[in-house]
Amino acid sequence: MPYATTDELDVYYESHGAGRPLVLLHGGGGNHLAWWQQVPHFQDRYQVITIDFPGYGLSRSKSGEYDNAQYADAILAVLDHAGLDRALLLSQSAGSYGSLKLAVTHPERVAGAVMASNLSPVGDEISELDDIGRAAVRDLPVKDFLLLKEFQEKEPEKVFLFFQMGSINTTGPGRSTPSRNSVKNSIRVQQIRDAINAGVHITFIQGTADLMMYPPAYDRLRELLPEANVEMVEGAPHSDYWENPKRFNSVVDNILERFYPQA
Repeated sequence: MPYATTDELDVYYESHGAGRPLVLLHGGGGNHLAWWQQVPHFQDRYQVITIDFPGYGLSRSKSGEYDNAQYADAILAVLDHAGLDRALLLSQSAGSYGSLKLAVTHPERVAGAVMASNLSPVGDEISELDDIGRAAVRDLPVKDFLLLKEFQEKEPEKVFLFFQMGSINTTGPGRSTPSRNSVKNSIRVQQIRDAINAGVHITFIQGTADLMMYPPAYDRLRELLPEANVEMVEGAPHSDYWENPKRFNSVVDNILERFYPQA
């Protein structure tokens, strides 16, 4: 599979299926392997592209330094290398640092950004509210806020696979190489509004069982940005794409059918 290269990055990606491009963007513990329960579902209708962000899976920063500010550059490099003018972006958790950043800086390249389980990039008090939810899980083992206890008990094989996937990353949870979080709290609500006005559809997915999420942050986002779609999913945890792929895929299908009926 190909690499998209820039002066700073070597970005690994894969392409599956055919149709309108749908780019899947993993979270902080994942890589392109995270989407094994989504690619087969979407590839019959979309050209599904999976990316390794720099420091994850097979992608690298040539300097050896990592920052989530590189994520948008990585997506853009892949779109250019694959010859894609515009794409839909579906991100989970930390992947939204890349999708939202690209949506506001290059709205002409983003048809829509559907972002699950992360409000941290959004400024104007949203990120500060989001921090309250993250503080509530700070003392928990990583697996206990990424995966529900019930899932851990019922699906030990998938829990093992989840953390095996992350073991090939250079950076991220449990890895020794740090990554800066310079996109946090950096994207103004007005920038998102401008992207929407430029034709980018924006959806934030809120899972009610996500231990990292703070409901007042989503309530405030709805007040500040009524132009966006904020989708509440009852019972969905932080890693719903992994724990309950049928529900997650169905939620995404409904969003895409409403906002991209021509896809």
